[in-house]
Amino acid sequence: MSSRRLILLALALSLAIHLGVLGSGLLPEVQLELPPDQDLRSISVKMQALDADEPAAKPEPQGAVAQLRPATPKPAPAKPKPAAKKMEASAPQAASEPILAQAQPSKDSSAPQAEAKPETAAPDADIKIASSEPVAAEMAVNDKEEASAPAAETAADDGYVHPKGKLRGFPRQATLSYQLFWGSIMAGTATLEWSRGDGSYRLDVNGTPFIAGPKLRYLSEGRFKAKSGLLPDSLQAWRGGQAKESAHFDYNAGQLRYGDQGDKLLELKPGAQDIFSLAFQLGLKGGELGPAPIQITTGKKVYEYPMHPSGETDYDTGAGKIRVIVFRAEGDGDINEFWLAPEFSNLPVRITRTDKDKRIDFRAIRIDVNGAPQWKLPPQPTRKHKNDY
Repeated sequence: MSSRRLILLALALSLAIHLGVLGSGLLPEVQLELPPDQDLRSISVKMQALDADEPAAKPEPQGAVAQLRPATPKPAPAKPKPAAKKMEASAPQAASEPILAQAQPSKDSSAPQAEAKPETAAPDADIKIASSEPVAAEMAVNDKEEASAPAAETAADDGYVHPKGKLRGFPRQATLSYQLFWGSIMAGTATLEWSRGDGSYRLDVNGTPFIAGPKLRYLSEGRFKAKSGLLPDSLQAWRGGQAKESAHFDYNAGQLRYGDQGDKLLELKPGAQDIFSLAFQLGLKGGELGPAPIQITTGKKVYEYPMHPSGETDYDTGAGKIRVIVFRAEGDGDINEFWLAPEFSNLPVRITRTDKDKRIDFRAIRIDVNGAPQWKLPPQPTRKHKNDY
């Protein structure tokens, strides 16, 4: 009996310590303060629909690059002076042979590709030698931008956080890191990974609690078209690796199957989305999904309500603000909010889900777009030591 009491006492003490540490703000060095939700104001910056047809990136020239093009008849050049023997060897003067056009010497004299080799070119082609100076200039600009990049992680003079670089088009890949709040207590971290390509998309959301508890995962997959946007095929949820609620979109049969066992059935409506694909559909379309109600599923439930901007506010990171447009959807006692940041490719910097039992809040602390970091919350004073900094 005494040993059982000791075990129960130890468990109670361990739980009290964990809750005390969790509530003290000592766990992460980077931690968002929790100001009360701001009142929404009239929208001053209209969201724009984003272009999803991105041209393929052109490879950057390495040093001098030879470009072949058909030759045009040219008069035979004057006979070179005897002193220019080196030029004679590198650029033959016969009218039927390739000649150098707009040639500029490369700054790197050791680079073999900077020298034109006439004997390997077609006999009826010109060789245009592109200077390596623009490349060097571009590298210098990139170095300058990289050196100034940390300044983008903090608030600018206007009090707002801006991305490191100009973002254009709808991202092909994006990773957002969040702090995960359960009510007003920070309970863990989460990541959202978005990718699209070859006519499909993938949304992978993973949540990790700080203390004992199952890891959460949601995976949304489907088709992606530049004009119509996201057409989800499936949404699957896991708790601790065990499959839970799901949704399956059968467009051929016109059916939506959902539920813990996937045994519930509804008519599939045009434009239907799951709760995570909806955020990216709104971002792609600039929030314009039309006046008709949108069929939305969480895997457990299905709602139908129109989606339109509810207003504008600021996402206060504690180290600057990000201007956002808020989309709020309510139904069956549940409230879902997406805080989309127009300056960050309309990505969701905050996602909240509220029902009668709980409130789950995703608050972004890092944004990477197309493999490049665009913003990261710098280390913040913890609540306990807030005044020591």
